[in-house]
Amino acid sequence: MIDSDPVATYSWLADRLNDYNLAYFHVMRSDFLQEQSGDVMTPIRSIYKGVLIGNMGYSAEEAEGAIANKSLDAIAFGVPFLANPDLPDRFAKKAELNTADPSKFYSPGPEGYTDYPTLAA
Repeated sequence: MIDSDPVATYSWLADRLNDYNLAYFHVMRSDFLQEQSGDVMTPIRSIYKGVLIGNMGYSAEEAEGAIANKSLDAIAFGVPFLANPDLPDRFAKKAELNTADPSKFYSPGPEGYTDYPTLAA
């Protein structure tokens, strides 16, 4: 989602979502094309009272820091998991990550989903 004022939009939404007993609020901190600007996570965390999950471009270190300082409750790793089926092991070992191939996203069959090498391979 790209918005002309993402901070105001997400702040308003976070406030309204407090009225519901949601399991969590999952927020992408930017868009896929990196066209959106503005830190939406900080204002959301200051407003939203429930579980907040962040997504989009987090490194292992950044994710650990966000959870440690309670700015987020969890981090979702979508694309990194596609290219790294052993992502938690790679994070633990501080190993290099495979690069995802977006040209294979949403394609039929296993190519681009189950053919990335693991550390043990």
